Amino acid sequence: MNNFINMFKENKNLKYAVNIFILLVIISLILKLDTSKITGTASNNLTDKNVEKVMTREDYVFSLEERLEKILAKIEYMQSVDVMIYTKKTPEMKPVYDENFSNETNIEVGTDGTKREVNRETKQNKVILGGDNRVVEKSYEYPQISGVLVVAKYNGDKDIYATLMNCVKTLLDININDIEIILSNK
Repeated sequence: MNNFINMFKENKNLKYAVNIFILLVIISLILKLDTSKITGTASNNLTDKNVEKVMTREDYVFSLEERLEKILAKIEYMQSVDVMIYTKKTPEMKPVYDENFSNETNIEVGTDGTKREVNRETKQNKVILGGDNRVVEKSYEYPQISGVLVVAKYNGDKDIYATLMNCVKTLLDININDIEIILSNK
């Protein structure tokens, strides 16, 4: 045992190697303990931020109706507001493709000396999937709004018809002809 300790004291390279080994073991233990704690919370936070809710046409229209009702209900003397939005087409998802093109040209010589050139073109399209096996979208077209119906119960003195018309026109960026306002009895 004394020989080992003397050899360890005399050989500086061995001393450095053992110190580095001990440090690496300690660092790996610390990292193993810390990453298990970090990945448990940090990965959940990252996945929560990256999760995109796939919105259907109904969800999109319903959220617009809700938001419009909330904002119109804030008008002074407005008792109640109901909104219905009509759309022309369903939303379109345009996926991202992994496209592979390859060209191959072969020149074949027959036994009688004739040459023949063969060209092959290959095209492959593959839809790219994200980490959660969802299709990666290049763009997403929301449905086009074709009309809006607003039913309002208003107890004020000013002309609310023009105000509601301008609010809906401005918020949804549609023509006035596509908006119908119905004021219920006071």
